[in-house]
Order: sequence, then C-alpha cells, then structure tokens
Amino acid sequence: MQLALCGVTALRVLRAARQGRVSRRGIPHERTTLLPPDPGPGRKRFTPGLLDNLRIGQWHLPLDRPLDVAVPDQRQRIQMKGVTCKVYSQPMLQEAFVSLGEGIQVSSPELLFVEMAQAMPLINLVLLGCELCGSFGRDPLDPHDGDVVYWIDPVTSVEKLRSFVRSCKFVRGLARAEEALGYVMDNAWSPMETLVAVMAALPVSHGGYGLSPVVLNKRVSVSDHASRETRVPDLLFADGTTGLNYDGEDHLDLGKVVVAAQRLNSYAEERASEQQLSFALGEVRGKYVDDRRRDRELIASGYLVFSVTKEDLAEEGGLDRVMSLVLDAMERGGGMDVRMQRAAMRVRDLAKVRQDLLWSAMPGALGIQARQRIARRKARRKCKLEALNALLRDKSTWETVTF
Repeated sequence: MQLALCGVTALRVLRAARQGRVSRRGIPHERTTLLPPDPGPGRKRFTPGLLDNLRIGQWHLPLDRPLDVAVPDQRQRIQMKGVTCKVYSQPMLQEAFVSLGEGIQVSSPELLFVEMAQAMPLINLVLLGCELCGSFGRDPLDPHDGDVVYWIDPVTSVEKLRSFVRSCKFVRGLARAEEALGYVMDNAWSPMETLVAVMAALPVSHGGYGLSPVVLNKRVSVSDHASRETRVPDLLFADGTTGLNYDGEDHLDLGKVVVAAQRLNSYAEERASEQQLSFALGEVRGKYVDDRRRDRELIASGYLVFSVTKEDLAEEGGLDRVMSLVLDAMERGGGMDVRMQRAAMRVRDLAKVRQDLLWSAMPGALGIQARQRIARRKARRKCKLEALNALLRDKSTWETVTF
C-alpha cells in the first residue's frame, strides 16, 4: 500500500514515531517526493477494511477521526467516507514529505507546522512549534493528559521552520504560521517550562505577558566558587539576566518517598525495601540541594532567576504574581521599559484571558474547563479585547489604565 498522510493524522504519526511506537529510528531527516495513493497489488481502490487495519510500522493508527491524506493531483483523491484529502500541486510542497517505509509518507515537520496553522489557536501552534524544535514529545492520541517522553532529538528548528514558511506561496495558514514563529523557541526540554515561556513571550494582545524574546535552557557560566562550572536557567528574558525556572513535582518528589515508605511498611523484613526508602530519600534530598545551589550560584553570577511551581500555575492569578516580580526586577535593572506590561496586568479582563489561556494548555480538569469557557465566550470577548488592545497601544494610558 502507498499512502501519504498529512494534517492531524500526520501529527499523530510523528508524535508516535518520536515516542518510539512506530520504529526505533524515529523520524528520518531525508525529504521525499509526494507519491499518489495506491491500495496495493491486486486492489483497485481503498476500502474501509484496508484502512481499519492500517499500521504505521509497529503502531496501529486508530481511526476515531477522519484520515487526512495528501495527494499530488485532484484526480487522485480517495472518494471514501472517513477520508479527507488535501491536494498538493505545488512542486515545493510535493517535496516536503518524509518516508517512514512500507509505502507510508507523512508531512515533514515544516509542512506539518503550516498545516496546523490552519486549525490551531495561536498558543497551541506556538507550543507545537516548540515541541517540534525541542527534546520532548507528547502523546499522539492524548497530547494534554497522555504520556510525555523526554531527551529525544528535535525534528526541526526555528530556522528551518522560518525558511520553509517564507518559501511557501499561496498556502492557507501562512500568515498564522509566520506570526507564531515570532514566539517559537528552540531547545525546549519539557511541556510545562515551554508553556511558561510561551505565556511570557506572547504579546498582551494574545493573552501573554509581552516579554519576547525568550531564550530556553541557555547554559551560562557561573562563579569560580560554584559547585559547577555552568548552570542552565529554564528561560531568560531579553535583558539577559532575569529569568524563570519551572520547579515541577520532580524537584521535590515526595511521592517517591511515600511509595518507598509504604513498601517498607508492607515488607518490613525485606532489606531491599529499606534500601529503596533510603535511596528515595537521598534522591529527593539531592535534587532539592542541587536546586538551592543552582539558585545561589546564579544570583552570585548576576542572574535573578525566579522559581515557578506547579501550584503557581494551578492557582488563579499565581503566574501573574510571579510575573509581577519579574517586571519589578526588570524595572530595577533599568534595561527594559515594562510600563505597557504593567498596564496590561491591571486590566481585569486581560487577566481573565491570560488565566484561561494558561489553564487551557494544562492537563486535567483545569484544562478541560478552561477550553470550554474559551469556546463559549470567544465571540463576546473579541470586541472587548480589541478595545482594550487599542487602549494599551496608546502610551499615554500606561500609567493610568485600570478597569
């Protein structure tokens, strides 16, 4: 069988490949030419049964939504329920596919980014760009709440994405893709630090804090008296010395200690259980100590890096409070004019938009409820936000706006 997948289907396959579900090779870097669909020897057309059993390498592709298929010519569209065809007649776009073997092709990461620009809200598109340019991969079927893999190779870069977008002509989604690339960052290591960075980078007109550019995981030299030669703040702002570290549960993982203690309580006579508890305590304490050393070594080297916790993100107004401290630090440093950001922080309607935007990209009930609220009030809020943004563009209002 010969089939080229695009859109959401290609995104699922790419994520599955990055997680090692398709093959151990991951995503090949070589681009191939888009091939026409072919059901295989002895078959005249595609059938539901053939597609129901579609496997991409080792992974069975679920068909809980339409299958997105790319074809090089209008006449080669697959006329079948449950299949959506996208015609790519431009030679440049036809060269933007990747072969996974066994006749299966998918949109390259660069083409996929443009395809998703047609369907995703701006923040989701920016987050996807950071994922593709980063070293983590989300679950192919449940990107919000599913498993995340870490320490994998990026499949593209901001430079490659930008070059591809600028070379495209007459493709839907280009304007949104180019806008999003202003906030996509290389070298993202985890979903939550990426979310914080994207919220910081997005302009206030889109519900962010307007502090772009943001640099992720830049290795910096620290004091000669430090325990290490270098440290890596999760993100640094444009002034180069102010930043944030996201301290998730793994920075003080008491759950490991609880599990080890429960095991010791159940198997009190087993020496292995006692060793597991000791190891868990040592691991948690070691991470905590290293974080405190990191903080003081960065401070001694001229960096002011604030910690953001999981609780800050889950609490209403929590990230706003952290970002207010960041603005304080920037004002004291004298390197940035943050009056417009200050004004935006005082507008209650913008605060609600920021909060729901943040929560909408988070896992669990917070994310589900925020996405529902955004969908309900999207049209109603659009006019109000346009008026607020017009007000914030006027410098004379920055010191007084508060409503």
